[in-house]
Amino acid sequence: MECPYCTASLPDEDAFCEECGKPVHPPVAQPAPAASCPSCGAPPDEIAEDGYCDRCGHLARRPASDHVELVLSPDFVGVSDRGLKHQRNEDRFGMRQAGVGYVLVVCDGVSSSTQSELASSAVAEHVSQALESVLLRHSASSPERNMRVAIQEAQDALAAATAAGQSDPPSTTVVAALVNGVDVTIGWAGDSRAYWIAAGGEAQQLTADHSWMNEAVAAGVVSLEEASHSPNAHGITRWLGADAGDNARADVVHFRIPGPGYLLLCTDGLWNYAEDPAELCRLLEGAGSDPPLDITRRLIDFANAQGGHDNITAVLLRACEPANPGSENG
Repeated sequence: MECPYCTASLPDEDAFCEECGKPVHPPVAQPAPAASCPSCGAPPDEIAEDGYCDRCGHLARRPASDHVELVLSPDFVGVSDRGLKHQRNEDRFGMRQAGVGYVLVVCDGVSSSTQSELASSAVAEHVSQALESVLLRHSASSPERNMRVAIQEAQDALAAATAAGQSDPPSTTVVAALVNGVDVTIGWAGDSRAYWIAAGGEAQQLTADHSWMNEAVAAGVVSLEEASHSPNAHGITRWLGADAGDNARADVVHFRIPGPGYLLLCTDGLWNYAEDPAELCRLLEGAGSDPPLDITRRLIDFANAQGGHDNITAVLLRACEPANPGSENG
């Protein structure tokens, strides 16, 4: 067996790499423990995956997806939370690591579609696996093409798995980052965002929302102030789903990590409460050597403290020092 991080040769039974100390088999979120329905006493096997009792129809337990935490390394974590207002968590995320390469994916199920968590789960998994295969092939060439292909293939698979003619089919936004040393390729469709937050206290938004507000302002139809007050302001104009058609097209940008800091991917359940990147800097102010898991939990807690009106998901990668400073973008 080969360590997925440092490629050292290991015995098949090892759980941790003796060379780099990282877990050979990444941890996975554990399902909620089995329990009887508190309303009617139905056994665990009569409680559906969504937490509702098949016998009485009451919510018997919260599903494991309500709050998920995943730590792939001390510098690489993801947290997703249902928030305070929604009945279920329709966000999903994906994370992969191989050597100096990382994959980050965040998906926000479109709440107006049917069972949107099916779309966000399928897309997060598909894009994560596709981009991980790029890292495992040690392929630094054509990262933009690799990103576009990964997202398009996820769209094709989602559309193929949807029943023909289904009304409001499962749909989702997506934002993904392929990190190879200091070179970052980001692709997205919708309004889930990517940010770079420098250790020195500066932040920049790396993506531009595919929203009615952005497009209306860009077209000169309305001013930014007028658009921001419109009920259509945050309506998305691109997404993945069987009904997306040309609106499933992803945009791709490149970013070069300039030094120590954080790469953050998140859903609007977080950034709606911190639309100015400077606000994210303030939230991370004084983080210093705090573990990224603690930092990410604070971001989730912040959103819930503001009202938690949506599902909240954040994946955080801490870059301690620039790696391979002499490398060039692929």
